[in-house]
Amino acid sequence: MWRSTPDRNSCGDDMTTHRFDVKDPSEKVTLTFDFSAGLGSAETLSGAPVATVSMAFGSDLAPSSILNGSTSIDPTLKLVFVPVQAGVADCDYVLKVVTQTSNASKVLALSAILPVRA
Repeated sequence: MWRSTPDRNSCGDDMTTHRFDVKDPSEKVTLTFDFSAGLGSAETLSGAPVATVSMAFGSDLAPSSILNGSTSIDPTLKLVFVPVQAGVADCDYVLKVVTQTSNASKVLALSAILPVRA
């Protein structure tokens, strides 16, 4: 489910392909991954979420350089914030976040496409 946040970009947990708003290469923004739909009523996110980057379209020899620091979990323990920067114009990046939960037998993952255009 997509939802509006002050950071302008978010993706949630449903079966569609997620696409963030277009980002200009000169911008630094924070992307929000909403894991609430995958969590039970008593479950929360835990640990240190891991963000990875690959290419859906275009060519960037170092796609992970779009990451701008560490991921973080919000105070509700349901959202993961991923700061990003730069990127190559006319490329679509696939960002994937994998995170542990308070349920030791559950690990969640979300992916979304971030288009970069000048």
